[in-house]
Amino acid sequence: MSRIDEFFIGVKPQREWGWLVITYLFLGGAGAGLFLVSLYLRHGWAGALGIALLVAGAALLLVDLGRPERFWRAFFHPRTSWISRGCFFIAAVVVFGGVQTALRIMGLEAEPGTPAATVSVVMDSIAGAAALLVMIYTGFVLAPSPAIPFWNSAFFPMVFFVYSLLAAIDILILSSPLLPGAALDIAWLERSQGYLAVACLILLLSHLSIMSGSAVAARASIRLLTHGRWAPFFLGGVVGAGLIVPLAFFTLAGGSDLKAVFAVTAVLALLRLFGDYLFRFLVIRAGMYDPLL
Repeated sequence: MSRIDEFFIGVKPQREWGWLVITYLFLGGAGAGLFLVSLYLRHGWAGALGIALLVAGAALLLVDLGRPERFWRAFFHPRTSWISRGCFFIAAVVVFGGVQTALRIMGLEAEPGTPAATVSVVMDSIAGAAALLVMIYTGFVLAPSPAIPFWNSAFFPMVFFVYSLLAAIDILILSSPLLPGAALDIAWLERSQGYLAVACLILLLSHLSIMSGSAVAARASIRLLTHGRWAPFFLGGVVGAGLIVPLAFFTLAGGSDLKAVFAVTAVLALLRLFGDYLFRFLVIRAGMYDPLL
């Protein structure tokens, strides 16, 4: 049976970004999101887990480069390259966030009103802003890609941000029984996921709607996701298992009055994480180059 993209003359799928980059997108976004959430919750161990995930994702990206020992060259083009800027964002989270997280875990936070407290606030602000930028910068890497119209959308940075936050909270829910420190409010975290899932669904459908009237390659990408070889994974995995099923439970359970049962929230978290990773995989794999003629 012919693949759907074979019916579009000159339209070719991109093959430059593979599993390592896709996994980095997932771990990097989720790790940065988890660190950002940890700042809000003032939970040092959650922050440490977020930084660990971010570092693990960055390590995969270095392996994908083929010459990891030359990673330092990526820092040299921040004016023109979002990848170069991303290296600075990651470094800022690891350095500033790592110091603050270590102090928080050891119970060495500065007393309010002291000069040390001011320095702490500044470092938290820098690390938090860098984490936010890590969550969205991949969208900026993809969005200015006129050769791949499906990625060329102003929605992408926001989509990546919301999906990263969704994955971060799901990882926090799953790891909550193992994390030392203050107990987490699982019911509150699950309620937050309901609203984030709605935002993901709206942004995703908006992107598809806009791309349906775009270039030939963008329409080919949409057909791959909705009618072609990737349709069962996109419709059943990303939209169905990753968003609709958790949203249905959120609605039936009463939304804001939700009472969390960990076994249930763990299953919902796994479904959302599955959909989150699959979303990144399919977005990359469905990228199609516009025909030259």
